Amino acid sequence: MACSGKAVPSDLVIRAARADEAAALTELAMRSKAYWGYEAAFLARCRAALEVKTAALSAQPHFVAERHGRRVGFYGFESLPDDVGLDYLFVEPDCVGQGIGRALWQHALTVAARLGHRTLTVVADPNAAGFYRRMGAAPAGGQTSELEPGRILPVFRATTAVALAVPGQSV
Repeated sequence: MACSGKAVPSDLVIRAARADEAAALTELAMRSKAYWGYEAAFLARCRAALEVKTAALSAQPHFVAERHGRRVGFYGFESLPDDVGLDYLFVEPDCVGQGIGRALWQHALTVAARLGHRTLTVVADPNAAGFYRRMGAAPAGGQTSELEPGRILPVFRATTAVALAVPGQSV
């Protein structure tokens, strides 16, 4: 079933990822990465970096967006020395532009805040930089790609609700 419409689908459900979904989420990430038109050789090098490991699903929060039982996107966190990072945020190619990425991003900010993180850091694909800007994330430099010599990946940082909350009030 293809996604349609401009608004976030009213029947979108975001739930915790399950350990048995690692392989399916890896394939979703690969399809999403291919959306940008990368060559097969580059995508093959990306596979190891995009592989969702069962242990990661248990170690850090990961969430799946579903519509009518179909996985249409997901995200996951990674620990950083000074805060938390967005390790994954991928949407099925036929669902890009339908508000699913925005819903996942907002969910990630909320979860990061509930976990006590003041910021959420993203090392993004250069093609996704516009998305993160539209989501309100601020540019925070660049990071050299481990897969492609000379390729610089944009880094973004977003403030979570914890940093914006009034002291003494719950988020």
